[in-house]
Amino acid sequence: MSDYLSSLGLTPQELNKVAYHRENLKNPYMTPEGDAVTIYSTGIMIPSGPNKGKFASVPGYVGGKIVRDEGELYKLWKKDIDAGRWPLYDSSKELNARDQYVHQVMDYDMQNLMKQTVPEPALMYKDPFGAPDY
Repeated sequence: MSDYLSSLGLTPQELNKVAYHRENLKNPYMTPEGDAVTIYSTGIMIPSGPNKGKFASVPGYVGGKIVRDEGELYKLWKKDIDAGRWPLYDSSKELNARDQYVHQVMDYDMQNLMKQTVPEPALMYKDPFGAPDY
């Protein structure tokens, strides 16, 4: 784990979210607006079992598509939630606060990725009249 990540105080489950996001940097979902989505963190209330009433933060970007239905997400991730892979919180307010915090890491990753993949302006502009590139 990098020094940057270890300094943030993320739980192992929150680090799993970062790992999921980083794995999907290779093949993000692209919105019609051109924004890349790598995890689409979604909070779902646990409907049954020992964690009933708690809130899990799970990926909504699954299999190359965005899943918004909480029931479907619970079915998809139930085994991993029960195994302790994804973060659990006592309230939706706590979940939202932590998701915002964890999302800062993902924003940092996206900024660094964009710095690497966006060409310099001189490479993007060719003067149609043959003037040198600037």
